[in-house]
Amino acid sequence: MRTAIALCLLAVAMGGCGGGATDSSKDFDGEERAVARTVEDLEEAGRDGAEDDICTTLFSETLLAALKKQGTNCTTAVKEALEDTDAFDLKVEDVSVSGTTATAKVRSGRSGSDQKDDTITLERQGSTWRIVSGVGGS
Repeated sequence: MRTAIALCLLAVAMGGCGGGATDSSKDFDGEERAVARTVEDLEEAGRDGAEDDICTTLFSETLLAALKKQGTNCTTAVKEALEDTDAFDLKVEDVSVSGTTATAKVRSGRSGSDQKDDTITLERQGSTWRIVSGVGGS
């Protein structure tokens, strides 16, 4: 079963066929870099088809609980979303950190009309940043 939350999160990473990935986290410092690195990790895990890694190391407890409440298995939802995706092209344009929450403005797609701008919300869990929601806080 697919859910809006899982699909919205992965929709930010669904770009058209494109060139090689670049690490946009290098454009940031400190906590902003750590937030951007989580987004880059989503891109890499998507490219690798690593739905288990996305669920266990990138999604927050809040998001996992929301998926469970909807009766959805995270790994299955992510796997289905990845199967519908040709390529993952993400560039973190901006990061804002406020305490234990952060937002990352992300551009997906290659260029022109294929590009899409979205926002991913993250929260700190221990020493890592985890994805809470994406695409306008879905």
